[in-house]
Amino acid sequence: MVDESQPERARRPAASYVPILHDDATSEFIGLVLVRNFAEAQGEIEAGLPVWILETAFVDDARERYAWMLTRPERWAVWARLAPLVGPEMLTLMMEHEQDRDARRAAELQADVDRLAREARTITARSTEVLGRPCVTLRRGSEREPFLTVPFDDPVERDRLWDWVRWQTHRYRGWRILWDDKGPVALRRLIVRSMFRDEERVRNAGLASAGRRPLRLWHSDREGGSTT
Repeated sequence: MVDESQPERARRPAASYVPILHDDATSEFIGLVLVRNFAEAQGEIEAGLPVWILETAFVDDARERYAWMLTRPERWAVWARLAPLVGPEMLTLMMEHEQDRDARRAAELQADVDRLAREARTITARSTEVLGRPCVTLRRGSEREPFLTVPFDDPVERDRLWDWVRWQTHRYRGWRILWDDKGPVALRRLIVRSMFRDEERVRNAGLASAGRRPLRLWHSDREGGSTT
């Protein structure tokens, strides 16, 4: 019987064919073998002759391949049947291709997870209408409802605020924190007060647009903005 006392060995299920890791650095052989298991019916492992052998130069390489093989038990018998048909070298190449493909899929999955996490933290602003009223809204991630809605009776007033809010993306997360801490009224006051401050500053600099939208042609990155 194969010694299954080590934790990493214990995770290997009994099957008709099983991989066995040889990772003793003092041994003459470092690598992996895929062997026929004669104790499958008993739920144990009794190794027969290997049907595939991979010798590696480094213990870490053998352990990495073994760890991957443990994630693919449904392939062990398939590899065993392929071994005499394609030969050990070709089978090794086929397994490397499968391992690379699994790594790419894992990376793509992790990228999707990371993207969803970023989206969940992302705050977006919109100039829109809610129930027929012109509004500026702030929404977090994929939440269905905005956490802040600033409604107006006049679309021009909505556009006036939007002229300023659209350039404040670097403040959106801070606004959400303020909303969590102080509530929507405090956040709305901060936004309007900061807009008034920038409007006054732009007027004093002679850069304001005529009419009711003084920041219509304003760009905070280019011309500076309120630090509040």
